[in-house]
Amino acid sequence: MARTRQKERPVAMTDGDGIAALAVARERFFAGEPVESGVRKQVLASWQRCRNLSVPFEFSPIYHQDLDLDSMLVRAAVPVLDQLVSELSGIKIGVELCDEQARILQRRAGDAAVDRCLDNLPSLPGFGFPEEIAGTNGLGTALAERRPVFIRGAEHYLESMRMFACAGAPIRDPISGRIQGVLDLTSLERNADPAMLSLAMEAATRIEQRLLEQTCDRERALLRTFLDAQRRASGARAGPLPPHIGGPIGADGRIAPPLSASDRLRLLEKAAELISANHVGVAMALLSQGRAATLLSRPVEGPAGTRGIVVEAAMADGAPWLVASTADEGSAVPVARSAARARPRITAGTRKPSPALTDQDAAAPVTGGWLLAVSEPGIGRLALRARELLGLLCEAGARIGTTLDVTRTAEELTQVAVPRFAEYVAVDLADCVLRGDEPATLTAGLRRIALATVHEGAHLYPVGALIRSVPYTPQARSLAADQPVLEPALETTFGWMAQDPERGRRICAHGIHSLVAVPMRARGITLGVVSFYRSQRMSVFEEDDVLLAEELVGRAAVCVDNARRYTREHAISLELEHATTSLTHSLDRQRRFTTDASHELRTPLAGLRAQLEEARLHPGETDLAELIEHALGDVDRLHAIITDLLLLAGIQAAPASAMERIDLAELAAMETSCRVGDRHPTRLDHHAGVLVDVVPSQICRVLHNLLDNAQRHAVHQVVVSVRHAEGTAELTVTDDGPGVPEAEREHIFQRFTRLDTARSRDHGGTGLGLAIARDIVHAHHGTLHVEDVSPRGARFVLRLPHADP
Repeated sequence: MARTRQKERPVAMTDGDGIAALAVARERFFAGEPVESGVRKQVLASWQRCRNLSVPFEFSPIYHQDLDLDSMLVRAAVPVLDQLVSELSGIKIGVELCDEQARILQRRAGDAAVDRCLDNLPSLPGFGFPEEIAGTNGLGTALAERRPVFIRGAEHYLESMRMFACAGAPIRDPISGRIQGVLDLTSLERNADPAMLSLAMEAATRIEQRLLEQTCDRERALLRTFLDAQRRASGARAGPLPPHIGGPIGADGRIAPPLSASDRLRLLEKAAELISANHVGVAMALLSQGRAATLLSRPVEGPAGTRGIVVEAAMADGAPWLVASTADEGSAVPVARSAARARPRITAGTRKPSPALTDQDAAAPVTGGWLLAVSEPGIGRLALRARELLGLLCEAGARIGTTLDVTRTAEELTQVAVPRFAEYVAVDLADCVLRGDEPATLTAGLRRIALATVHEGAHLYPVGALIRSVPYTPQARSLAADQPVLEPALETTFGWMAQDPERGRRICAHGIHSLVAVPMRARGITLGVVSFYRSQRMSVFEEDDVLLAEELVGRAAVCVDNARRYTREHAISLELEHATTSLTHSLDRQRRFTTDASHELRTPLAGLRAQLEEARLHPGETDLAELIEHALGDVDRLHAIITDLLLLAGIQAAPASAMERIDLAELAAMETSCRVGDRHPTRLDHHAGVLVDVVPSQICRVLHNLLDNAQRHAVHQVVVSVRHAEGTAELTVTDDGPGVPEAEREHIFQRFTRLDTARSRDHGGTGLGLAIARDIVHAHHGTLHVEDVSPRGARFVLRLPHADP
């Protein structure tokens, strides 16, 4: 499981203008003013961490006496450091090696001037340079950022380090991916060169390769120790490895049928499980064709203290062998004995024997089983974990993105990751992403749209919450740097706790201990952030977990972006459809206007023309005053019809800017008080506080038309009522006239409709009043209908939505 180092581009050297801009940015930062340019994001993030940690401006070195100066890291790095110093001979650069806590283990200086400056700092074995003590520097910042860094001159947080330029590259364990230390190249600031970062990264890669070789050496030592112990236990002479790789030897001396590929894989997987669990004892594995195998796992330790687990398999046709652990005299490890007969061991390990092993080392005593695997427990655990995570990625590819819905895609990501990778997963996206738009900025906060948990009561922000992260939280740092952020100890992470201290304490009390925040990016656009949490049931997140989290989020980001784009295209399609519908309705209104105008205007025009022509033919018999009066009446009627037709053609949904919040009861009182010349009294029955968002002039026109209609048909009085009803604002106009037959209750709202007994032209109506009223109400998302009143009369009921609080 050797881990590939992520490549970093060297940082360009700072020119004169850059130095001036950096100085200005530094002054603004320490003055507490916002810094928008002049300093790299990586450096600014480190400065902010240092300020949050209250790093003193004077370096106070701490010496550590408990360092292991002969650790695996040191042994692997010494030859690389020697070679590096040789390559840098004559170049004014010092080389430092530190552990995972930024404590210096080795220091080599290639120049006397650099050596003296480092001594004065002091940069000596035993002294530590973490960010919380030394501020921004090549060692502590590389550990905090978990990636290579290049810090020069005024980019250092402390004044005492401004004379240096440092290039630090983390060194990771090739098996687990954990950071073991940092290799740093240091020069005076005036001699700085960005190529130092590339040199540091190359040297760190060579150290990691040597760590991998040391791991392989340990495994070979474990195998050699096991074989030596077995040879001493059995008293067998050394000899060549028997050629029985196919399978165990039967009672007749013939080799048993070889294992199938699936059986061999099943045995190796079982062996890996035993090793990963550090299990010592006996286990059973069922194979194909009714066969079974008994696996014996035992500890083994070399003279140098190297510990591991060895797993053997004993097999038989038909029934499993019974294997018991016994300790022979002089044996360093238990020896497996078959209950049936002794059979020679066949070596079938997980890797080929190393060329360093001789035939004498590989000799296998007769014990009745065969060697399956020899390894350290951690390696077995990592192998199983790698297989599980590979399966998780395959499942993610199949389950994420099954729909073109942004929220559902985010939920699928959380469901895949919980509980196999994390115990709590939250997806936070910008609101505009949910609408299908690209986020121009994330300063308005992120909306939590998906949250999956294994236990309730974790006190994480719920779905639907708008989260505005403070600048130093892992999520904010992840978005700012466009890269994942790992926080292995949330309880001591200042930025995360500063977001909501009380909520943070409750989350930690619930058992959540580590976090990986990964920005969700697609096509170079940041859509949001995904947070993975683990609690006490799972181990702390490691570097390899960050890579997997990034892969999961990357796959989901493509699906979320596709869903977002679909949402946008769908919204555009709906808008076009709505525009097409509106245009169709507009054309229909124009056609209806033309039809209605040609039909209704023709009658009064014809009557007026007939009167005028008759007056011209018989001028002596014409009463001029009567003619003028009739003509003016027809003109007034034509004017009223044209006005109502134009109003009908222009009614449409009012924009939000035209809406006003009014009390419907006050509007009804004002309208009724302004009426003059009504034949019957109007009584007002209303309740104050019935608020609606409307265009007041249009609702006044509705009430005016309803009152005109009621006055034409009433016998004694008209009643106007305003109240709350069924969650809406209700206004009713009631008359005590003949009422409206049930068959005509919808027909009267059509244009130019008049009932023979009640709606004749003699009353002066245009036949458009109720049609105008209903169209206005519909434009306000309301309803208007008529119903009977006992014992007689008609009630027109207007309902409008209540105003939003």
